[in-house]
Amino acid sequence: MKFYLLLFTILFSTFNLLSQTQFEPGYVIQTNGKKLQCFIKNEDWKGSPSSFNYKLDENGEVKTGNVSSISEFGSSDNFKYIAASVSMEQTSNKVNFLTHDRNPVLKEETLFLKVLVEGSASLYYTIKNGDNRFFYKINNGEIQPLIYKRYLTKGNKMGENNRYKQQLATDFVCSNLKNIDFEKLEYKKSSLIKRFEEYNTCNNTQSIVYEKNDFQYGFNLTLRPGLTFGSAFVKRSGEEQIDFDKNTSLRIGLEVEYILPFNNGKWGLFVEPTYRTYNGEKQRLINEDFPTMRDTTLITVKYNSIEMHIGLRYYMFLNEDSAIFLNGAVVLDVSTLDSEISSSKESTYNFEFKSETTTAFGAGFKFKNKYSIEARYMLSKKIINYVNASASYQSFSLIAGYNFL
Repeated sequence: MKFYLLLFTILFSTFNLLSQTQFEPGYVIQTNGKKLQCFIKNEDWKGSPSSFNYKLDENGEVKTGNVSSISEFGSSDNFKYIAASVSMEQTSNKVNFLTHDRNPVLKEETLFLKVLVEGSASLYYTIKNGDNRFFYKINNGEIQPLIYKRYLTKGNKMGENNRYKQQLATDFVCSNLKNIDFEKLEYKKSSLIKRFEEYNTCNNTQSIVYEKNDFQYGFNLTLRPGLTFGSAFVKRSGEEQIDFDKNTSLRIGLEVEYILPFNNGKWGLFVEPTYRTYNGEKQRLINEDFPTMRDTTLITVKYNSIEMHIGLRYYMFLNEDSAIFLNGAVVLDVSTLDSEISSSKESTYNFEFKSETTTAFGAGFKFKNKYSIEARYMLSKKIINYVNASASYQSFSLIAGYNFL
């Protein structure tokens, strides 16, 4: 297993270097108005980045941009950020932080705003205190906050200041949009983007939408058959350790993965119930100190279980169709089924299973978000743990995958 540990160490180091050097073609506009073509490290910032890294050429020096030096940066129609001074709501919409004041508490801040829609009406976005905050601009006017605030009423029930609906109903003068379109408008990306696109279309102007990566977020359901190469050992106090032969067996798993909605879909959480089996046996000399009673016994390890792998996965995209991934998981036995350690001729090696939790690490390749292959190493875990005896199991698996979603 030392080879496998060395292999994973090399893979982790290599993939880490790859993930640190992923820059994509883009541009920056300096505060003096000069536009430069460059390569930007796109980290799919969840809110407003305080700074970002870029290079003027692929092998050039990494530079840092911020609101004092850069007025705009982006990458084709994939993403775009502008530096702006805006009135920002300071209170939180989280239930534990609500106040009885329904009026917004605004303070001017200068930051990078993410552009969601660009047109005669433009929509912008950031996060403040963990809450989504939206801003808008009509033609060449000033960028204004779309006001939405939760507050407590006199009866300590939650109220909502939905002023953003009135703001847009007043400014979006269009025969195709009715009052009901704004009354039902939610303070959400998808709803606001749709309404801004409708208004721009009504005014015969094109909408440029930069929020195009949502398709990669969500769930994957993957059937994962494979081969497991397992080994086990048993040791009683005062006796030599019994090392059982390596055993190759089939495993089958069904993985549910959720791709997290940030960092360009590079992070995923997964849960995978897996059935696997191990069978090993070894001849053992008994009554060695009594020649007339000396004999051999066959010690058998029968370990069939349903494991639960719960972990975190990181993707490094090579192109639109291919990705390398790394993952780590906690592994526990949901059921050990009919598992046991037994001896054919004496009872000192008869044990019931008491499996403990362990961890596993994997690396693999995914193609078209449909097909995958992974190598996974599970660290040694105790399968019995008595005062005078212990047993452990470890494995290395090769796993194929087919995503149904």
